[in-house]
Amino acid sequence: MSESRASPFQPVGSFRLLRALRRRDAAVRNEASAVVLRAAALLRAGMPESRVWRMLGRETPESAVLAGIADRIERGSPPAEALAAAGGPEWRMLAAAWGVAESSGAPIAPALERFAISLQSLDRLAERRKSLLAGPRATIRLVVALPPLALLLGAGLGFDPLPVLLSPVGVVLAAGGTVLLALGAAWARSQVRRVAAADRAAGWAFELAWIALGGGGPPGEALRCVADRADAARADWVRLPELREDGPVRECLRAAESLGSPAGPLLLGAAETARARTQAGLEQEAERLAVRVLVPLGVCVLPAFVLLGVVPVLMAVLGGAGL
Repeated sequence: MSESRASPFQPVGSFRLLRALRRRDAAVRNEASAVVLRAAALLRAGMPESRVWRMLGRETPESAVLAGIADRIERGSPPAEALAAAGGPEWRMLAAAWGVAESSGAPIAPALERFAISLQSLDRLAERRKSLLAGPRATIRLVVALPPLALLLGAGLGFDPLPVLLSPVGVVLAAGGTVLLALGAAWARSQVRRVAAADRAAGWAFELAWIALGGGGPPGEALRCVADRADAARADWVRLPELREDGPVRECLRAAESLGSPAGPLLLGAAETARARTQAGLEQEAERLAVRVLVPLGVCVLPAFVLLGVVPVLMAVLGGAGL
């Protein structure tokens, strides 16, 4: 009986884990966004770059991330290195942007404000995905709750399924139902994680090139600086092939040169286009996920309900009828 009682709650616990992971990711992005905006405000107010992260660490002593960044800077680490060590793609991307600005001599505050906006767009996407998945999650919770309800209904009607569950056949049914429930939960969890892992603020190869050119250096040197700093920070959101000679960043620079116009507006426009295209793709993936996540329901969770809730009651009914 203990096996059949424990098994129905496995998917619910898995979806709680999913929600906890999503809340944690959202909290990280929210903290990073708020910190970035505050850092931009301090820089615009005239605070030297070397003092910004110490000030942020003192202003928010409860933040372990900021405390770690401030501590590493106090011990002599460059700000970009201290940011990259904070972990998470948001902080590594921020480290790359900060490092490019330091190396090129470009102002960092405008780039920080644009980065905060891109993080906020990821938060809106996460909310959209949450609303799309609300229906499938509710359906799976309902089906997960059906086995114990079926057992209680059978007992209430006078057909006690307990002897069936304690029999060798009942143990096999409980084990099979438990495995199917666990498999369905793991399957659904992997689908959600795969889509969530695709979240990224796109267009930052263009943004970093814009920052580097803001320092006044030649384009070739600016792109080398971008590649070096993005690689050093392990910035997952920067696709280094985009910086190659045949990549879109170089094409954008060549287009600006042929038009005789500044490269900055073209780079920022290309970044916005790439970001919008990526966001649209991520939204479509979230919409498809709302349908795909129902596949584990039909393949695993519903058969588990039959094994755990229907078959034991049916066997008890047939046994009580003398069949």
